[in-house]
Amino acid sequence: MNPEGLFIQERRDQECYVIKIIGDLIITNAKGLQRHLDKAIEEGAREITLDMSRIDYIDSFGIGVVVKTKSMVDEKKGRLKVIANPTLQNLFQKCHLDDYFDVRVKEETAPEDEDNDSGSLNSGGR
Repeated sequence: MNPEGLFIQERRDQECYVIKIIGDLIITNAKGLQRHLDKAIEEGAREITLDMSRIDYIDSFGIGVVVKTKSMVDEKKGRLKVIANPTLQNLFQKCHLDDYFDVRVKEETAPEDEDNDSGSLNSGGR
């Protein structure tokens, strides 16, 4: 699934999902990402790792998707982890969202390292 201006890669192992988001997470594509996350939760995801380390820009609608997903995962007695770049981590800290969900920083890597991510990733074709 590729909502406008956003690329989504997913890897899953039973109830554990890793969802990597690349691009700008903004009003025009936030609903598409939310639908993707809703579907993962409906399909049984109890532990979701949202890799946002390659998000270039996020607006309030994008932040809302993360907050809503945290709430939905909590309802299922699950867990949400967010991997952020240093800029996003700073934003989450300023908004005190790092108190609400687990935020970890992924330092920037060289472009060739990004192509060698371990595991099988696909763009939403479940």
